[in-house]
Amino acid sequence: MRISARFAVRLRIALLELIALAGSAQLVACHAQTTTSVLAAELKPIQLPQPEISAGMPLMQALAQRKTTRAFADRPLPLQTLSNLLWAAFGVNRPQTVKPGLGRTAPSAMNSQDIEIDVVLAAGVYVYEAEANRLRPVVAGDMRAKMGASPAGQAAVTLVYVAPLKDDYAQVDAGFIGQNVYLFAASDGLNAWFYALHGQQDAAEVASTLKLPADKRPLYAQSVGYPPK
Repeated sequence: MRISARFAVRLRIALLELIALAGSAQLVACHAQTTTSVLAAELKPIQLPQPEISAGMPLMQALAQRKTTRAFADRPLPLQTLSNLLWAAFGVNRPQTVKPGLGRTAPSAMNSQDIEIDVVLAAGVYVYEAEANRLRPVVAGDMRAKMGASPAGQAAVTLVYVAPLKDDYAQVDAGFIGQNVYLFAASDGLNAWFYALHGQQDAAEVASTLKLPADKRPLYAQSVGYPPK
């Protein structure tokens, strides 16, 4: 079968356009990876120590001590305390045998388990990976003062509860986690404050600081730290 010269030229042009398009897509992907790596270039993942699940005061005493306090000493938490706090918030406490996934310390509607905890420390922002019990770096630098409330700038850590836009039950799930954090703070002699991100502007600024994708939103934040002297 013979191919006309005009058709051959058009075929060659189409092939060149496809090659250019593929190269452009690869360049965009490389740029996205480079941007992510630059944002967290100064940070390394933090492997948390095993949580001390036998520590703390009895539940009824912790409930009696639970309260909101909007004041903190600018003093970091020991890594063991941070591990205990995050495990109490939404850690893995058992293998899941009835439904897929892992058993967690806080329930979630429809067993979605899709609340992401962004951990804002003086060194930077991390995502808590519960199954691996580690912190994955996202953004380097002290972002605590950008979490929508001035006392957060002094707190040892602020936990931001992030959810997919499509999750209609995320508000309730975040509340379960927040209560776990309150009880841990009471048991460990720490101050805690759960607060909403007021208005679209605050939420948008926090989302930008945390480098969240368009399909996720920050719902609430909870600052935890030592009482001021």
